Order: sequence, then structure tokens, then C-alpha cells
Amino acid sequence: MIFILDVSEQEDLSQFSRLLWQHEISHRIQHENGRQHLLVAREEDAYRTVSLFQQWQREEVLPEHKDSSDLRAYFRPGEFVTNIFGAFVRAPLSLTLVITCAVLLLVAPLNDMTDLVRSMLYPNFSYGTRIINLERVLENFNAATFARMISPILLHGGLLHLAFNMLWLWEFGRRIEARQPSWIMLCVIIIVALFSNTAQFLYGGTIYFGGMSGVVYGLFGYIWMWQVIDPAKRLSLPGALVFFLLLSLVIITAMDIDFIADEAHIGGLVTGVLCGVIMAGFSRYRRGIKG
Repeated sequence: MIFILDVSEQEDLSQFSRLLWQHEISHRIQHENGRQHLLVAREEDAYRTVSLFQQWQREEVLPEHKDSSDLRAYFRPGEFVTNIFGAFVRAPLSLTLVITCAVLLLVAPLNDMTDLVRSMLYPNFSYGTRIINLERVLENFNAATFARMISPILLHGGLLHLAFNMLWLWEFGRRIEARQPSWIMLCVIIIVALFSNTAQFLYGGTIYFGGMSGVVYGLFGYIWMWQVIDPAKRLSLPGALVFFLLLSLVIITAMDIDFIADEAHIGGLVTGVLCGVIMAGFSRYRRGIKG
């Protein structure tokens, strides 16, 4: 927030605040030591706010009598659709996955074992026993089984779980799609999902898991390796973010919380790193030959 004005506590700024909202200027009024401090959210609104304040004091401009809480002043359907379309053009796969996961949270939350949720859980290759018979697995393997090895990444157990994963998915996904075709990212996601979900099934001991976090760590590892091996492609992350994600993985794993899929996180990161090493290494090798 940007500091704009310092006025006495005795001056009533409620009408001026209403005027600012009607002019779509996001702001805040803080009360400190008998004074009122007006702050605005955007630097470009600073001069206009001072000008409006001077005009308001001279009663040259006053807030309209209509209710300033009219949502239409802040939510423009046309602008919203334009922004969504622009996001889809820039990162179609990332946005599609975000929307898909959000819809599934409503119709198939992970913590509600409906038929739809059960149909998307990782396949139980032990078939009710304690032993995985590889021959039996291969005999019963089909396209639906393959899809179920991937589909748990689309299931989430609550709004916080979804929001955390989708924010990171969008952050990493848009970076990849800005530099590489979406089909490459889709291939990486499928590979990471297969290995991270399988690691969670084998070492977590249950099929009742889901979430995009394994893929998120996989995409992180993928970008990280491009940054290390072939930085010329400009697919990178801030160094502080790399440190934070690695540290958070270590801390979360050490805490050993039951409802967190540590095996999926580690499996996803390792798989993403390997994908990044192979593809970034091949990219740098090809450029070296051409050079």
C-alpha cells in the first residue's frame, strides 16, 4: 500500500472513502495516534487520489447517492471473460487442469467416497491381498487401469488442498507453456503422475490418496533442471523459490503427517528431475552440434 494522506482523527473520511470506491480506487484508512492515514493499493492512483481529496474538500466533487457497494462496479463480465481467454491462450493445459480439478472438488471430493471417486482412485494391484502378483497385474491391465494410475492427481480433499496445489500448478505450468509446447508439458505430467502415484501406492500402503502435489513437485524439478543444464532456454525459477520448495519438502517429510502423501512428493520430484535432465540435456546437446 502507498501512503497518500495524513489527516486529523476529527475529520470524517467516510464520504471521501465512498467517493474513492466509486472511482474504483482501492484504498485503506488506518487510525494511528489520533491521526488518519490514507493508503492506496496502486501507485498510478496516487495523484488522482490527492486531486480528488482537494476537490472533495472544496465540495467540487461529491460521492453519488447510489449504493457504492454495487458489485457491477467491481465485477465486469466482459473483462473477466477476456482475462480468462487470455490465460487460456497463454497456458491452455494449465488452466484446463485447474478448472477440471475445481469442478471435481464439487462433484467428487476425495473425502466423500462416491462411486465417481472410487472409479478414479489408483487401481489396487494387490486385488485385496497383501501381495502384488506382476503376472496377474499384466493379465488384467487395460486402458481404464492406465487412466486410473493417473486420475488421482485430479482429486482433492478440500478447498485448502485444492487452492494450494492449483496456485503452484498455475505458477509452474504457465512458465513451461510460455517456453515449450503444451503437449510436452502434458507428457511430463503423465509420466510424473504415473511414477508419483505408483510410489505412493507401493510405499504409502493404500489407494485412498489424491492431489496434484506430486505433479507440482515434478514440474518444479523439471524446470529446475532446465535452469541448471540449459539456461539459454530461459525456463527458470528464482533461487529463493528453489530453496524454499526443497526446504519445505524436507520439513514436511520429516514431520511424517499421516494425511500428506510424502511418497508422491518425493516420487514426483525425482521423476521431474529425471525428465528435466534428459530433455534439457538433449536440448543442449543438439544446440552444441548445430553450433
